[in-house]
Amino acid sequence: MVSVIIPVYGVERFLDACVQGVVAQTYRNLEILLVDDGSPDRCPAMCDAWAAKDGRIRVIHKTNGGLSDARNAGLAASHGDWIYFVDSDDMVAPSLIERTLDAAHHYDADLVMFQFDTISETGRTLKSSYRHNDFDEVTILSPVEAIKAQVKAEIDSYFWSFIAAAPIYREHGFSFPVGRKIEDMARICNVIGESHRVVRIPEVLYHYRMRQGSIMSSWNMRTLHDWMASADDREAYILARYPELRQFMKVQQLNFLANLDYETIRQSIVAKFKVDPRQEDALRDRIAVLSRDLDDEKADVPESTRSLIELLKRSVNGALEDFDQMREDWARMGRGWLQSMRESGDAELESADAAERGRDRRSQDRRSRDRRA
Repeated sequence: MVSVIIPVYGVERFLDACVQGVVAQTYRNLEILLVDDGSPDRCPAMCDAWAAKDGRIRVIHKTNGGLSDARNAGLAASHGDWIYFVDSDDMVAPSLIERTLDAAHHYDADLVMFQFDTISETGRTLKSSYRHNDFDEVTILSPVEAIKAQVKAEIDSYFWSFIAAAPIYREHGFSFPVGRKIEDMARICNVIGESHRVVRIPEVLYHYRMRQGSIMSSWNMRTLHDWMASADDREAYILARYPELRQFMKVQQLNFLANLDYETIRQSIVAKFKVDPRQEDALRDRIAVLSRDLDDEKADVPESTRSLIELLKRSVNGALEDFDQMREDWARMGRGWLQSMRESGDAELESADAAERGRDRRSQDRRSRDRRA
């Protein structure tokens, strides 16, 4: 049996389409858990109506606690041999469960990943280019190989992009972090790391809806803080479970810091926009530790990355007051980093280079408008 867990909050416009896709699965042995997270709209009644129509559906009504809390409630109430999470504003292909279980049995895997596409609020297919989907044949990975791919953003952290055997959750004290966003990234490697084999199948089985009001469409400084906390959680698990990946994780963290957007740095650190002093201290400590490790272990990191880390240290310490100059330095350093990555064979960063040029143009436009004003 497969337990399909669907947290529900404020999605009355999309809920029926989501649940319809789950009840229509070609694989029928399902336990469908609709977790009403205190939704203020018609969703609670809609969930009850679905339960009245399909005996496989159970509804959990609870006070609002956020996505992680709702997922935890569904997980605690589940009885299936496999666990699958669905976001209630998205849609699933009717063969998703059947195709993933077939792959699990054929390749003796206990975690199966698949591809997805994106749709608009009206259901129209949108053009997208996720690195997660950048494969065209079945790929079998060990847990360590899959963790490395996830940390390098070759595998996305969405929990709806894979199905996993229930013991991975139940036998390892798994839970989502309550009270934070970006919870998927905080726990994805906990699931990958406790599997014995991961298989990726080149089939689009999920339709991810891009809409106003979703977590990822409301990026702000609090979201950045939760993102950093999730990155810390992920690293803590990896280093405890797979200490041989310590050097790999340090280099990846440095590369992440080197790619932080200029405006994020300026607003959250230099301008202190909606940032808690403790968060600033935490970032300062993180940079210091990473820099020390970089020096002590002589990690193979491009010189431009080292320069960006130095710029970060200066900005956190408040030494940079000329925002325009900092922006220009940041863009120049970033271009150097991108060039060094291309020279080392990482052609996937070309899209980041294009984004950097776009930021340059927007920066020039802002300066032109400022001069005219």
